[in-house]
Parts: sequence; structure tokens; C-alpha cells
Amino acid sequence: MRTRVSVIVLGLVCGLSSWAQAAPDSTDLAACAACHGAQGQGNPTLGAPRLAGQHYSYLLQQLRSFKVGARGYGAQDSQGALMRSALAAVPESALEGLARHYAGLAAAEPPTLAQQGSGATLYQGTCAYCHGPDARGNAHLQAPNLRLLDAAYLDRQLRNYASGWRGNAEQDAIHGPWMRSIAMQLSDTDRQAVVEYLSGQQAAEE
Repeated sequence: MRTRVSVIVLGLVCGLSSWAQAAPDSTDLAACAACHGAQGQGNPTLGAPRLAGQHYSYLLQQLRSFKVGARGYGAQDSQGALMRSALAAVPESALEGLARHYAGLAAAEPPTLAQQGSGATLYQGTCAYCHGPDARGNAHLQAPNLRLLDAAYLDRQLRNYASGWRGNAEQDAIHGPWMRSIAMQLSDTDRQAVVEYLSGQQAAEE
């Protein structure tokens, strides 16, 4: 009986220790909140996307990419450069905790997507394979939930991919180059239609 109790206590201690190690530092959270908001709601004025409710695997991948310079390397990508600078003092061991924190924050459930219009057609034919027919993303593919992102951010990232400021094969060997190839296929008119389609759904959920 004593052995069983000891095992249970040891399991609880290990579990609490593991949680403590994963919990984000208050200083790191404060730095993130300066742009992304205390609840990870984002700030379009600052070009900071919403983080709350985004897929954990995607958030962690992006944090690591910024940390090692696989994202934010373009001289013209001022927002990316700002993120790289902000993460310079954050240790690698803290990234998982930050990703879990923001992934665990509440996110409104988006309504059903409309299926008409050029934006809807382009999205379903170009983006839905990875991001899903409802644009909620795919954690296994590290494809983010696009319904949580504002129009200006979506447009800027598609432009960054198309211009090579993001998704350079020398910097990002897997997901970035694939997204860049997709973005390069979209004309300005196509890109605007897709962004308006997605941001229109976001407006509907708010």
C-alpha cells in the first residue's frame, strides 16, 4: 500500500514539475502582450495577429522559425524583424510554454463558411487542401486557422511569400516554400478575393 501511495505522489510531483517548466514566464508574456494583447487577441494596428486559439503546433513552429531566422529574415519584412528582435532574449526552452499558453486561450467558434463568390472558389481550389474547407487549419500539417487572422495580416503574409520575404527554401525547408509556391500563383485580384472572403467570415464571427 505504501509503495502504491509513493508512486501516486511521485506521479503528482512529476506532473506539477512538468507543468511548472512549461508555464510561460510573466516577463515573456508581458513582452508578447505589448503587441498581441493580454488575451492574445492581436492588434491589427500594430500588425500583430491574433494568437488566442491558434494551433499549438503552428505557434511553436513559428516561434522557432523566428528564433533561428527562418522567418523574419527579409530586410523589407519589418514585422518579422520586430518578432525576431523580441524573441532574441527568450530562451528556446520557453517557446513551448508560450505556444501552449496562447493555443489554450478562448477563441470564438467561426460560423459556417459561405460557398459562393470568387474568393470562396479560389480558396476551396487553392487553400482548402491544407487549411481545410472551413479554413480552421490542420494541426498535423502545421497549417494555421485562417479564420482567426485579420485581413491586413493575411494580405501581408501572402505578399511576403510571393516576394520571397518569407518561405525562402534556404531558410525554411518544408512549409514555407510550399506556401510560397501557392502565393506566387495568385494574381493581385485573386489574393484580394481570398483575403476578403476569409476576413468577411471573421467579421461575421465577431
